[in-house]
Amino acid sequence: MTSAKRFPVIEIQGSHFEAAKSDAIFVREKELWGEARRAMAEAVPPVRAAAPELLEEVEGIAAGTDLSFDEVFRLSCSAEMGQWQGCMEQRSAVSISDECTSFAARTQAGTLVAWNMDWYRMLLPYIVLLKGHPEGQPAFLAFALAGSVGRPGLSEHIAISANQLPYRPTETPPASGPEWAGPGVPYCFLSRMLLKQKSTSEALELLDRTRRMACLNYTLGDTTGDICCVETTPAAHAVLRSDESFVVHANSYHSPKFQGIPEPEREERDPRAHTARALLLQSGEPLDREAIAAVQTHHFPGETGGICVHLDFGGREAITLLSFVAAVGSGRIWAAYGPPCEHEFLPYQL
Repeated sequence: MTSAKRFPVIEIQGSHFEAAKSDAIFVREKELWGEARRAMAEAVPPVRAAAPELLEEVEGIAAGTDLSFDEVFRLSCSAEMGQWQGCMEQRSAVSISDECTSFAARTQAGTLVAWNMDWYRMLLPYIVLLKGHPEGQPAFLAFALAGSVGRPGLSEHIAISANQLPYRPTETPPASGPEWAGPGVPYCFLSRMLLKQKSTSEALELLDRTRRMACLNYTLGDTTGDICCVETTPAAHAVLRSDESFVVHANSYHSPKFQGIPEPEREERDPRAHTARALLLQSGEPLDREAIAAVQTHHFPGETGGICVHLDFGGREAITLLSFVAAVGSGRIWAAYGPPCEHEFLPYQL
């Protein structure tokens, strides 16, 4: 029996300024908080140069709360804080708490983009759906941790999903733990910047000219059916396309540019991406929303992990916090609150 529970929807419109103590969650060692805060503050100038209206939004959120600008800004740097701590600990692997899976597909009903966001269960009450009508820009729906500027979602022209990748400052895997590459535009801000674009090609141009602060894959799809995955490091990116009607990605590099895992090795080394692709192929053509949603609920046989995640991470439970399937061009997104094996996909309209 699945539960039908809705995300809180926060509607923002007009100027960006009118848009209405998480350090310990993302950096567990208190003695590192000061350094982490300074590292995140270095991202303010790149964001100011690339998307000043989003900094206005941060200022607006701070003005309406008891938080400082820096505290609100860091709410949109959670992925970066985790990857920064990994560098300090000389590790580059993505932890089980970071397992996300992303999809895009061309279907008879149009382009679909889908996402499983996996992270700490404790964050679930703070996930909201932003419904934005910014002045002079496309309307959008974007999921977010309350107080942040947003994560993946849907706009009038494009949809995006994403998943973290092992941190590396350059294209080449580090011999040992990676060194922090320094400031760039954080993931949450870049997600909103991508949702402003009118096509996948425009989104690729944005990624080409924007230095980033974390390593992620972005999965993109627009109204024309142009779909792809884009693996990114701070200063490099690789576009992945497929001869199939869909693309899928998890948390490993696939591109030869990044010495990624080749297809024959993914069953063992990247089982979520391999399994998701195999299940979609078994679904047959044409794919539809229900076929993708079914894959999003999949567990590995006899396990609580899989594409839908229920795992323990050092005493902190990691789950699939949300799943969505976005229909690009229709302005509609279907989302499950919590693990999709337990919750219904309910519709939200742009």
